[in-house]
Amino acid sequence: MNRLVKLISKILRRLFSAEFLKFNIVGGFGILVNMAAYIVLKDWLQVYYMISGALATEVAIINNFILNDLWTFRNRNTKVNVWVRAGLFHLSRLLGMGVTLGALYILVDFFKLNDLLAYFFSIGLGVLANFYTSDIYVWSQK
Repeated sequence: MNRLVKLISKILRRLFSAEFLKFNIVGGFGILVNMAAYIVLKDWLQVYYMISGALATEVAIINNFILNDLWTFRNRNTKVNVWVRAGLFHLSRLLGMGVTLGALYILVDFFKLNDLLAYFFSIGLGVLANFYTSDIYVWSQK
């Protein structure tokens, strides 16, 4: 029971930390970047919605790495080179991209939800996993 209390306490401290707040601000801006790229690709350039989703996610990943590295985790005493961190961040986002695109496909093709609304909800599903991988693996304090 004591271990469970300690684990819950640790999780809550991370979820209410300044880094998590900054991470979510960056993520919020990333959603805007992602949605804008999606609209440009799908509606203006007539790219298939699944390809548009993948490309828009890629643009957001690059945007979010730069902002998180310069702002959210800038105080981390990491010995890892910026290019290695960028690679780790990118690799860690493959899971998030898979969740996003999988949810997009299910919401649009099975539930017939509007693709823009479905894409918005799909992006939101990866936030906790993305913070976890950023906090533990990309900008590790070890």
